[in-house]
Amino acid sequence: MTPLLDLRTMVFVYVGIRIGLAAVLIYLWRVQHNYPPARDWAVAALISGLGLFCFGLRDIAPVWVSEVLSSALVLPGWMIFDYGIVRAAGKQPPLKLGLAICTLAVGSAAWNSLVSPNHAAQVMTQNLVFAFFDLYAAHACWKLADAGRVVTFRWVAALLTFLAIACLWRMASAVFGLAPPAVFLVAASMFAFPMIVMLLALQTSQSLQRKINDQARHDMLTGAFNRRAFDEFVNREWSRSVRRSDPFAVLTVDIDHFKEFNDQHGHQTGDATLVEVSNAAQAALRADDIWCRYGGEEFIALLPNTTVEQALTVAERLRCGVEETVIATKKGLLKVSVSIGVAERTAGQAHWSELLAASDAALYQAKAAGRNRVAAA
Repeated sequence: MTPLLDLRTMVFVYVGIRIGLAAVLIYLWRVQHNYPPARDWAVAALISGLGLFCFGLRDIAPVWVSEVLSSALVLPGWMIFDYGIVRAAGKQPPLKLGLAICTLAVGSAAWNSLVSPNHAAQVMTQNLVFAFFDLYAAHACWKLADAGRVVTFRWVAALLTFLAIACLWRMASAVFGLAPPAVFLVAASMFAFPMIVMLLALQTSQSLQRKINDQARHDMLTGAFNRRAFDEFVNREWSRSVRRSDPFAVLTVDIDHFKEFNDQHGHQTGDATLVEVSNAAQAALRADDIWCRYGGEEFIALLPNTTVEQALTVAERLRCGVEETVIATKKGLLKVSVSIGVAERTAGQAHWSELLAASDAALYQAKAAGRNRVAAA
């Protein structure tokens, strides 16, 4: 058995692995069709697998197929796969730079294969490009700050770094004759990529689960946290406030005359109004404030570490923001206002429901005083 046949056999085995993993990634894409990285990985696995198949035809097919066409498929496929990892890590990859690098590398492959044959230069160029994309993706994974996915991406980064080292070693082998151990090459070729795919499938599952959990905690219409999330947050912030003796305030916000507004302009306009009011309110709140839709046209804002005086300032800013908001409808531009009740936790309150009752009482005071105003308990 010749060394060339050994290499071809290894390449075809690797092609089979890639095609099998491409099927897994395509299924992943179908499950997460709104997740662009899954699409990138599926397309990249198919393209690079086809390119490796062309490479395996060396000394059988024409040079332009086994060298030039294989490079024209493998290099972009490698880039798309690694760039998909970068996107999954929350970064935007430099697409124009990547395409320019691939174009130059394919041009170099054509020159070193068809015009002035130079196998060492071709191996050096290709593996340098592979290493660049792998290290760029590894860097994006290392920089990921998402605690829920950081472990998975650290493993992906380690495997990408391992692949980059293998590519650089192959490059050194072509230039300086420093041949890496066969076990190292087999591990890099046969095991690293499947492990990366397994980890990417895991993080995609994590991403889907996070999305489902996120949807379960948000109001579908306004995007504010829903009643379920409110219960979670108010218990947490109440306990923290009691434990640390920190101030804790609540705003109860109600859209003025919303029932009459809804009856007059229709439910579609009413829904649009709820969305605009919620957006205006969230723009007026601070980063640590928690905005929830409590029910119907009533919203609640939880203000951790906030005194009643500070809460009144936030509430007035929120009221003015809503008052200045314009709702575009078929009947023209409309405006609404809100009344807001403000309350701060006191030592005499045994449960957060008492704080909420105080805020509700303040809200009724604001409505009784003429609406479109803020009142404190």
